[in-house]
Amino acid sequence: MIKSQRKWNFAYSVFVFMLFLTLLQLNKNIAILLALGIAIGYTLQKSRFCFTAAFRDPMITGITELTQSVLLLMGISVIGFAAVYQISLKMHYDLTLYVMPFGTATIVGGVLFGIGMVLAGGCITGILMRIGEGFAMQMLALVGVFVGAFWGKISQPFWRQTFGERPGVFIPDILGWIPTLIIEILILTALWGLAKWWQNKQLGE
Repeated sequence: MIKSQRKWNFAYSVFVFMLFLTLLQLNKNIAILLALGIAIGYTLQKSRFCFTAAFRDPMITGITELTQSVLLLMGISVIGFAAVYQISLKMHYDLTLYVMPFGTATIVGGVLFGIGMVLAGGCITGILMRIGEGFAMQMLALVGVFVGAFWGKISQPFWRQTFGERPGVFIPDILGWIPTLIIEILILTALWGLAKWWQNKQLGE
């Protein structure tokens, strides 16, 4: 069985490599996107990264390793986003910021999305990763993702008209970039320490 899988893995690797070389000749941007997609998928599969597990595992098993990983990811993203934005300003590049409005629909949508993730056994990344591993049941979850996304899109005006929305708040506009970064990093660091403490407590370490 292992030898058979190795043959298939080798054949698939050769196919993907040849596809990459072909796309490189036709469209470099698509080839780069393919390479990035494979790299991200490989990383997700090996790390077993899943947002659902990051919120679920601390309550069920007491393990917070994925929770700490998500917090670390958020910290890196915050710093990286701030750096890219500041560089774009110095280079006079028009970088559009999308500060989305929020309201009751945001809370309802978050709760429904969370319930869906738990029932599906994973977030979007987890579902895609497991489909790649051959879990057929996750295909059903993916259909649910498509249906939910489509229904959410067409029902969005109803939610906005029924419950209303408030304008989005962009904290750097209020406090400035440096204070905002300091506050965010301190909060994420505190949450990371709390997650680590919780795991040690649950495991009796």
